[in-house]
Amino acid sequence: MKRIKIAVGTASEQKIGYLQEVLVSLGVEAEILATEVESGISIQPLTSDETQKGSKNRAQQAFKKYPKADFAIGIEVGYELNKEDDYEIFCWVTILGKNGFEISARSHSFVLPEFHQKILKKNLFLSDYVREYFKVSNDPIIQQIAEDIRGRRPFIVSALRIALIYYLKKEEF
Repeated sequence: MKRIKIAVGTASEQKIGYLQEVLVSLGVEAEILATEVESGISIQPLTSDETQKGSKNRAQQAFKKYPKADFAIGIEVGYELNKEDDYEIFCWVTILGKNGFEISARSHSFVLPEFHQKILKKNLFLSDYVREYFKVSNDPIIQQIAEDIRGRRPFIVSALRIALIYYLKKEEF
């Protein structure tokens, strides 16, 4: 596989790190062309559709900035009420190829603990409070949940892996 150039619609070192992690696990050598872009959606998306739209908008903006890239990626984390009226966290990743090919992949969902439910149901920004959940308990499971929600790693990595495997196999890079 040749070394590829990927335009990414984020300046988040954390998201770029997760992308690098997935690329290494897939044996892909890539130059990542990261750029800060606007998602075109609310700061805290509260539906799957809005979150997916944000990932697509980010990929489109990245491609505009780096049109010579092999493809572009947009990553967006969001929340949505489930049938039980509880918020779940998840991630959408969209990949746009030069030839007009597009794929969006959604990660698994995770029902947020009551601590986070209360914040979202008060229309507050969850990111302002995620570190507070670490203080709830020293229990290793609570600490892992706190880290997963704060860093969003399992959701971002999952969606990236799904989208990249599909795209790279389809395009035969």
